[in-house]
Order: sequence, then structure tokens, then C-alpha cells
Amino acid sequence: MGVEKSVKSLGYAVQEVNGNKLNKAREPNLINSLTGQVAGLQINNSTALFSDPAIRLRGAVPLIVIDGIPSTDNDFWKINADDVESINVLKGATASALYGAIGRNGALMITTKRGKKGTTVEVNSSTMFQPSYLVIPEVQTTYGNGDNGQYAYVNGSGSGTEGFGWIWGPRMDVPDPTTASGFVERPQYNSPIDPVTGERIPIPFISRGRNNIENFFQRGLISTNNINVTSGNDQGNFRLSASHVYQKGLVPNTDLNNSSFSVAGGYKLSEKLTADASLTYNRQFTENFPETPYGPENYLYNLVLWTGTDVDVRDLRDYWVSGQEGFQQKHFNNTYYNNPYFQAYEYLRGYHKDNTFGQVKLDYKANEDLTFTLRTGMNMYALERSDKEPKSYVKYGRVSRGNFYIYNSAQINMNTDFFMSYKKQLGENFVINTNAGASNRFIRFRSESLNTDGLAIPNFYNVANSEQPLQGSNRMTREQINSVFGTVDFEFMNAIFLTVTGRNDWVSTLPVNNNSFFYPSVTLAGTISDFVTFPKAIDFVKVRGGWSQVSDGRISSNPYSHIQAYSPGINWGGNPSLVFPAALINPNVKPETSDSFEFGLDSRFFGGKLGLDLTYFQIRDFNNLISVPVSDASGYTSRLENGAEFTRKGWELMLNVNPISKTDFNWNIALNLSTYKRVLTESFDGTDRFGNIQVGERTDQLFSNSQYQRTPEGRLIIGQNGFPIRDPYQRMMGFQNPDYILGIQNTFNYKQFQLGFGFDGRIGGTIYSTTHEKMWWGGTHPGTVNQFRDDANNGINSYVANGVVVTGGSVSYDSFGNILEDTRTYAENEQAVNYIAWNKTTLNAEYTHFFDASFIKLREVSLTYQVPNAFLKRTSLQNASVSLVGRNLLLWSNVKNIDPDSGVDNLQTPSVRNVGFNINVSF
Repeated sequence: MGVEKSVKSLGYAVQEVNGNKLNKAREPNLINSLTGQVAGLQINNSTALFSDPAIRLRGAVPLIVIDGIPSTDNDFWKINADDVESINVLKGATASALYGAIGRNGALMITTKRGKKGTTVEVNSSTMFQPSYLVIPEVQTTYGNGDNGQYAYVNGSGSGTEGFGWIWGPRMDVPDPTTASGFVERPQYNSPIDPVTGERIPIPFISRGRNNIENFFQRGLISTNNINVTSGNDQGNFRLSASHVYQKGLVPNTDLNNSSFSVAGGYKLSEKLTADASLTYNRQFTENFPETPYGPENYLYNLVLWTGTDVDVRDLRDYWVSGQEGFQQKHFNNTYYNNPYFQAYEYLRGYHKDNTFGQVKLDYKANEDLTFTLRTGMNMYALERSDKEPKSYVKYGRVSRGNFYIYNSAQINMNTDFFMSYKKQLGENFVINTNAGASNRFIRFRSESLNTDGLAIPNFYNVANSEQPLQGSNRMTREQINSVFGTVDFEFMNAIFLTVTGRNDWVSTLPVNNNSFFYPSVTLAGTISDFVTFPKAIDFVKVRGGWSQVSDGRISSNPYSHIQAYSPGINWGGNPSLVFPAALINPNVKPETSDSFEFGLDSRFFGGKLGLDLTYFQIRDFNNLISVPVSDASGYTSRLENGAEFTRKGWELMLNVNPISKTDFNWNIALNLSTYKRVLTESFDGTDRFGNIQVGERTDQLFSNSQYQRTPEGRLIIGQNGFPIRDPYQRMMGFQNPDYILGIQNTFNYKQFQLGFGFDGRIGGTIYSTTHEKMWWGGTHPGTVNQFRDDANNGINSYVANGVVVTGGSVSYDSFGNILEDTRTYAENEQAVNYIAWNKTTLNAEYTHFFDASFIKLREVSLTYQVPNAFLKRTSLQNASVSLVGRNLLLWSNVKNIDPDSGVDNLQTPSVRNVGFNINVSF
């Protein structure tokens, strides 16, 4: 709320990151730069261009606050790192209770830079190249397109001898002395046509595309440039800043531009009245950025899974069929897959977003003890999205007739606060500080979408060019929160600090009977070292503790979800219809609520050379909104109720060490380590299970419906046909969340040089790999190169799965798949099957395709040379430095082909290294 406090007085965990750490080894997104910097903050970094990182603080998404104004859209791309003075991470509701429901999961408090005395012009420029891959899928280059060892191109339909899209074709690079090329030759999509017979002439069936991934993807680039002017005197200050970030994507014809202009400053209007204001305009724009979900839209889907290396992707660069430009893409398979170049240059996904955010604050100091503050802020955006889908573009189940999609949305979020602060010294050792006020937050959102149904004229992207009637929809929502709040701080002997806060909200997003609720919090901090004489090695000891209760005033992302209302249905003969929702809402539903408490220890040793901050937290989430199944005879399928209770808990450790501190040489180490678990502590209606989770179990369990039966020792159970027997029950495959999140940063200073490098990673957790599974399925995994495959190509069934067959006895399960009684006896499996059929049927059941997600990454390295002051005095420069920098340089992981940093693998874009330089000068 704009209230400043000393770290000594805080009764909750806070961690600060200086803005200077974010603008050397640059990331295109500010939040990515926080990876490994904050204990308890987990950031899953996506490898795809313009893809948001997944951010979790103590297991939940935190609030972003910019200069005291909440930014609920969670758009991290709009924040320019060059404008950030510092980021204070408030870890949990105890720290951010005054923000109400939006602060339920903690907050990232971003403070932007202001002007200083004197006038300074600063230029900061960074260029990051992406010269090599950190992780890239490795495909086999021994066998090509086709099925069961056969392949011959016919017409691109994928049927018949084309193998229906599989990569289980014949061997490549097989010598044949009877041909002119010296290799076995087959009709292929780029074979010349015999002018006499009209048939395709066979050409060598060789692995000409063994480097398809490297040949298709281009080298990426991140270029960041900022210029800012600051000036100030005793009366006021200002800062102007302009920046541009350009990112060239790995996929050809993809990029991202991100421009920002900001102005900020303060002025002393009178002896009692001061003003502070900031305003930022940000524009994110690209004419094309790549799709990443699994399917024909994904580049790796086409390149890695379903293109044999008998096809050289470079031969597809001319992507139109001659004489059918605009109508038909050229590809070896026009039914299932897309030519990657055709997709990159013709399927264009545009994105243009304008962000405007800022605040104005007035402080009136009535006397030495009493201050009044009025602040209003806004966050606005207008987004324009477009998809240009060319004719012959392949999607699941259809080949496009061409389409044009438009989506526009806009949001305005206004926040206004008025409060007073009163601070009074009561005697020599007692101080009281109070704040009380009211706030209002108003959010309006609108959206419109419109799309064609086929294009009459190819490549003419206009809604007037639709073959059939247009399709579209629009939406408008409003919501408002009115609040009153207050805090009381008691300070004793500048060593004991008690803080009590309270806030009451009235929300428009809940039924009237339950739309008002109260948020309390209490924290206590005490500096023990001010009262107890410790050994000389102990400099400082502080203990702290806090409790808070925060409720969420929303049922879902839709602010009208508390209203039982009709929804648009389908059209019958051009006549619209309405449908009543299948979910019944309890009119007395209460807001979801979290009880949080934490305890912490903050200590310093050996003259400040060692600092340790340890926190334990526990959060009880109750009154959770759950969907309860009901009988279809009631006219509904489910009922929205309050139920189930969860507990989040964990530890956070921050360790700062200064092993060496000399005149010319200094070494600092910062270590962050945290743990986090969420468990089900109470189910619904007194049962011991909520869905798949039993009371007392972790809620981040990963379940699979597509596993095969195994013995208690984990061996596959094989049927009489030689194939594994499907498991009818869901099986828990592991835990999604890591056991530990860690980060360690080292900084060395020697005279004019500074060397910094940081490692971070996650220990434990499980990741499901779509890439791994589908490569085995489709035939591109290197592990499929073996004698069994050669035998299968020759019609020989030689693969004997490593498993057992049941020879007698029986097994019984409970309704959840747990074994109640097992008298089965086993023998080794001896039934041979076709190796290709094994993989196509079971996706190679030898693997579950769930892997240990642990990894350690060399996240950042920077070497900076600071130009000496003696030299600067002979120039017009005030400061100058040059840095060599690198990001994501090395990876240690147990899972191949993917980077587990993203937390998910749905055919992720290849992970790359970033290396470059940074130049910073001011004058």
C-alpha cells in the first residue's frame, strides 16, 4: 500500500532482488531473470518464443505490483528490466494481506527507478546470440518413411505404399550396384516424372535429411537497447526511459518486438504536499510467432516425429506445388503433416498488444505525525490477434480451405486508495504507527472474435472473403471491489515489533449474502541480540512469526459465475437457442479462504560474513469450491459447493557468505533452497478420498490411464499373444513438484573486474515426455535401430518382451486398483512378436515415459570490466562498463531429448544457449 518499513521490523519473509542483476545477461522476459534468485519462487522457463514462464511462489501464482498498483493481468512482457529499481518478493498472504484476495499467494513488489540529483544520460545495450543447442531431440537416421519396411511415393495422400504417415520404412543408404547411384532407389515425392509413362522415376533412398533440425531452425538473437535520462534537485526529480527488445525466433519468419516508453518522477509542491507519478506505454508486436502444442501445428511434430530423414527439409523451401500456388502446399504427405517452410511463411499468427500502466500519488504531511495519501493507478491493455490460415494447411481431421481469424480484447483495471498514516513516539522506548483507509478496484473486460468459413480467394485475408457465413462472438464483463483497511504497528525499544492488520472487502463476484468478508493478520518480530549477549561470532539474531486469513472473492475467472443464467446454445435453421447450465450453484457458496502462518529466524555471524535466513510456512486452504456430481435425473450433472481442505507447507533457506573480503578482491555467495508440498487434509462430506487423492496424500500426484499391468516387483505382465496386458486402473507415476528448488550465485570482484556465475535447478519431481513416447511410437527414436526392426521389415517376429506371463493363481483389487489378494504365479515370457507392431501398439511399454525431472543448469555467467574513474575523468563519461555474458550454458539432467526446466514436454522447441555482450555508459 505504499507503506515503507525497515527489514528489522518485518514479521514475515521478504527477499529483495536488485534491478541491476536483471539487465546484463538479458532475458526477453523479466521474470525469467529471477530464476534461482529467490527462495520459494519456482519459475519454469519455456523454450518457445513468446511463451509465458510458469511462476509459482509457495506453490501458487503471486500478485504483481508495480509502484504500489496491483497488475492482475500477469503480463510479464510489459515490464522493462532497465526501468526496475528493485523487486521485493513478499512470500505469502501474511506479507500481502492488505491487498486482499489478489494478495492471497504473495506478491512481487516492483519498484521502478526515479531521478537523482544532477542530470545523467545512460545508454544500456545488450546483444545475445543463440549459437548452439543446449538440448535437441536426437532422431535415428537409419530407416526412412513408410511402414513395415516398405515405401514408395504415390500422390502424397499418405495411403498405400506411402505408409500412412509412419516412419517404420525400409533402411536407407543400402548399396545396390545395379543402379546408377549405387544405392537402392525408390519413387519419392521429388522424383522426376518420366515423360513417356507419366510415372515417377526412382531416386536413391538415402538419409539426405539427417540434419533436418539444424538445417531448418535458424540462429536466434535477442537485442535489447535502452536510453534513459534522469535529473533532479531538492525540489523534485524525473526520469525518461525508452527501450526496445527484439527477439529473432528459431523458426524462420518468426520474431518478437517489445517497445517501452516510461516517464516517472516526483515533485515537492509545497512544504507539506508532494507528488509522485509514473506512466509506461508498452507495445508487443509480431506478425508471426510459432505454435507449440502437440499436433500438425507444431514444428517438431512435423520435423522430428513424422518426417523420415529420407526427406531433406531444404528441398521443401519452395513450398508451393508448381501451377497451384496459393492452393496446394508441396510436401511428401499432404494429408497428415505440414511442410515446415509452408507453415512458417504462410500460416501467420499476428499479435499486437498495447499496454498502458501507471500511477499518481499525493502525500500531504499535516504535521510531524500525520500524513494523508491519495493514490490512483491504472493498468490498461488492448490486444489484437489474427491467424492467417492458408489453403491446404493441415489440422487434425481436416485440410483447411483457408481461413482468417480475428480476436480483439481490451481491459481496464483502475485502483484508487486513500489512507492516512499516523506515527507517534510514546515515551523513550515505545512507538505506535497506524494506517487506515479505503480503496476501490474496478475491472472492465471486453472481447470480440470473428472468423471466416473458408476463403473464396486464396491468401486474401479479409472477413469479406468468406465462402460461407461468418462466425463470431463477443463478451463484456465488469467487476468491482470496495474495501476498507487498517494497520497498527507497535514498536518497543526498536527491537520488538507487533503488527496487526485488517481489511474488509465488498465484492461483486459472489452472492449478496456472502459478498463481504474480513482479512486479519498478525505478525511479531523480535531482535533477540538486542537483549541477550551472544558470543562474539554472533552479530545479530532475530525471530519472527505471523498469521493471516485471506479469502478469494471469485468463483472462477468469469466474474458472473455466481449467477445461474442461460448461455447461448446452437443455432437451428438460423434461429438461436439458449441452454441452462448443467452445473447447479449453491446460492450460499462462501469464498475460498486461506489460513497462513510462518516462523522465521534471521541471523548474522562473523562480522557480517555469514548470513542465514530460515522460514517455515504452513497454509490451510479451506472452503474450496468443488464440483460435486449429482443424479442426471435432477436436470443437472454437478453442483458447486464448498468442500475439501488442503495444506501447503515448506521450508525456505537463504544463505549469504562473504568468504573473502580484501581491498582488491571480494567473493560473495548467495544460496537459496526451498521445499514445498501440498496435501489433502480433509475431503468432502467426511470421506477419506477426494478424486484420486486420499486424505494425507500429496495433491501433485501424476496419474496415467494408459499403463500396462506389472508384477509387484515392477515387471511387465505379458499376455498369450506376446503383448502386455492393459492396466484397467489409473496408476500414480510420480509427483509433479520437485523435492527441492535451489539456486546459488557467486560474485567475484577484482579491481576493475567482476565475475558472476549462477547455478540453479530442481531436485526431484516427475515429467511426462510426449517427445520420448511419440518417437518410440512413430519409429524415429534412436533406440528403434536394432536387429528386431530389421527382422520385422523382413516379416520375422523376433522381439521377446522383457516380462512374465501368468501361469496360475488370481489377483483381486479394490475399487482404486490396490491389490487385496495376489496368488499369481509367473514364468518368463517367451512369445516373440513383430517389433514394429510392439512399438505401434504399446508405444514401447518397456518405458512408462515418465522421467525424473531433476536438473542443474549453469544459468548465467557474466564477466564485467568497469572503466576506471581515472580514465573517465578525461572524458565526458560518468560511468562505463562492458560485459561478456551467457545464459543457459550447461545442463545436467537424467532425461534425454528435452529440457526439463519448462516442467512439461509437449514437443517443446529446442533449448538453446545464449551468449553475447552488454555495454553500459552514462554521461
